[in-house]
Amino acid sequence: MKIAFFGTGDFSRNILEKILENKEVEVKLVVSQPDKPFGRKQELMPTPVKVLAEEKAIPVLQPEKLRNNIEFFNVLKSLDLDFIVVVAYGKIVPNEVLDAPKYSCINIHGSILPAYRGASPIQESIKNGDKTTGVTIMFMSAGMDEWDILAIEKVDIDILDRTPDIFKKFENISVPVLLKTLQWVMNGTIQWIPQDHPKATYCSKIDKEFGKTDFKNESVTQIYNKYRAYTPWPGIYTYYNDKKFDITDCFFEENELAFDEDFQLGDVVEFEDHGKNQIGILCKWGILILYKVKLEGKKEMPIKDFLNGNKDFLEYNFS
Repeated sequence: MKIAFFGTGDFSRNILEKILENKEVEVKLVVSQPDKPFGRKQELMPTPVKVLAEEKAIPVLQPEKLRNNIEFFNVLKSLDLDFIVVVAYGKIVPNEVLDAPKYSCINIHGSILPAYRGASPIQESIKNGDKTTGVTIMFMSAGMDEWDILAIEKVDIDILDRTPDIFKKFENISVPVLLKTLQWVMNGTIQWIPQDHPKATYCSKIDKEFGKTDFKNESVTQIYNKYRAYTPWPGIYTYYNDKKFDITDCFFEENELAFDEDFQLGDVVEFEDHGKNQIGILCKWGILILYKVKLEGKKEMPIKDFLNGNKDFLEYNFS
């Protein structure tokens, strides 16, 4: 089975690595996004997928554009591909590329379609407090995650799961179901399912502003789910004495009657929980328990260490 693999980031890299462990699959070509400048020196950095491909001596192409790219299309056609497999590549794949392989172009998408079409399905699912998610193996079209479904593999979202944890679960389940699906397509023994388009929901590319937190209008569950969804980036944050204040590790306690009327939403509070003194922020319907924080210009530290250098913190209100 001859494939070209389109992907860019760490998740794509890990999927490619697992595909390469299967001797029945020959990866003829890797396609990744162009190298991008990184850091203060703005040095060009290769994508994780490109790094792996070069380690494995697999040819790599990084076209700036795919549409009407005759040279790129001719390379694809010359490889006599059975499939193109696309995993978090980051560009729309046009019809001329979709038509290049013998069988089809297949995508691994990180949600149970038609829910969460778009760029950030894992984060959106966690942010919304879903208990279950999954990967969808699907035929690709030039639209956004809208073509027919070939297979779905579900996973549970635990209360402590953050975005990297779900990515890891997906890495463990995606390749076995992908390879079975490719074989079924080649054998003509699979029946695909059209998506229920009226039920489709969408998610956008994540912006750093998404992590800004409102302790007076967001419930404690909403804030905690944002923390899980936006770890490691952009994280959740607010401002303390006009400096950015990142909450890098936390949990929550749902209790609308936790404090009396002397306290206000957004107040920093000290309380006892299971025999331990805890520091938290009073929110709608509960308390966000702080474990680790990072103040602008400082290193991440446990909340108790932060208190040692910021004595007024226990009197602060995040209004």
